[in-house]
Amino acid sequence: LLRGKRVVILGAGGIGRAVRQMLGGFECRVQTLARTAPEAELHSVEDLKAVLPDTELVVNCLPGTAKGFFTAEFIDAMQPGSVFANVGRGSTVDETALVAALQRGHLGGAVLDVTATEPLPADHSLWAMPNVILTQHTAGGQRGEDEGKIQFFVKNFSRFLRGEPLENSVDLGKGY
Repeated sequence: LLRGKRVVILGAGGIGRAVRQMLGGFECRVQTLARTAPEAELHSVEDLKAVLPDTELVVNCLPGTAKGFFTAEFIDAMQPGSVFANVGRGSTVDETALVAALQRGHLGGAVLDVTATEPLPADHSLWAMPNVILTQHTAGGQRGEDEGKIQFFVKNFSRFLRGEPLENSVDLGKGY
């Protein structure tokens, strides 16, 4: 299903890195967009615009500080029949443009763990679309998740006690 397909991941934070790692075994061509992450292949709006017409799957992992980033222009530039997935923040996507692209058949589908408004109103058109999968912020809760959180806390607490930098620190100036 993904073999040989181009996948663009928006964001190189923890979620973006995890998505990239998961896709590793599917033999797809993965590229990540991030302004400053050295491991990212795409660093600018121009880079993104250049690859979208040949991209079968876009996975949005952007933080809320990127509010409104994925505009109608980007959605319209996506390859016809491609799929958009959002596991980042709903506020980073022009949801009206996304719905319109799905309704007119430009996009083949969407997988949305997040939406601009949560919970999504019962009368929202996304609920009735056959080409949309909604998980409504329930992608978590997996077996072993709590154990992983505890291990991460213990590891970071040990780093704190040794005076080392913490993993996944938040830069309040940047907002993430």
